[in-house]
Amino acid sequence: MNRIQYKILALAGIMLFIMTVIWMTLTYYNRQTLEQYNGILQRYLRMNEVTSASQQTIADLNNYLIRPIPEHLGQLERSRDRLRNAKYEVYTLRNDENDFTLTGYMNLIDSLFETVNRSVMFLSEQEIEASNQAFNEATRISRYISDMNLTLIDMDLKTYDEFYRSIIERSEALNRLGLWLLLTMSYLLFLFAYWFSTGLTRP
Repeated sequence: MNRIQYKILALAGIMLFIMTVIWMTLTYYNRQTLEQYNGILQRYLRMNEVTSASQQTIADLNNYLIRPIPEHLGQLERSRDRLRNAKYEVYTLRNDENDFTLTGYMNLIDSLFETVNRSVMFLSEQEIEASNQAFNEATRISRYISDMNLTLIDMDLKTYDEFYRSIIERSEALNRLGLWLLLTMSYLLFLFAYWFSTGLTRP
């Protein structure tokens, strides 16, 4: 009887050890993959935030030009602050490959700020035609920002292509690891069942 108990305890210990190793390995690789995906996602979210903020700034400027009341001016100020924050966030994405394009991108955002301010200033001076021209220019700049955003994302995809491939390869390696572990555990359980059954049937 003691021999049977020893075999059961040995199997339980081996299985617990294997399960712990599997859990720790999968947790480690999953955490790494999630962090990498999160980093990639954050890059694209920061870039898209500039486009979204610039479009919102244009919409709020339009509302203010149509009806110049303090509430609309306040909303325009909030949109400009959002765009300014988005610009600083995108600046952190600079690398050797996108340095030139990102500098042009930053200059476009600065031009948008200047043009929006000019439109508001002309409106306050009752120069409606000049204000509308500045608004049209700001709208064009916002479109350029959207186009350049796509260019930056495309450059980013090319720059990090190898990085993305390594994530895919790691995911495939995890699948293979899971399969091999399943086969190994099945084999060990089969051996134990055989070992255990010989102990029970032996006279």
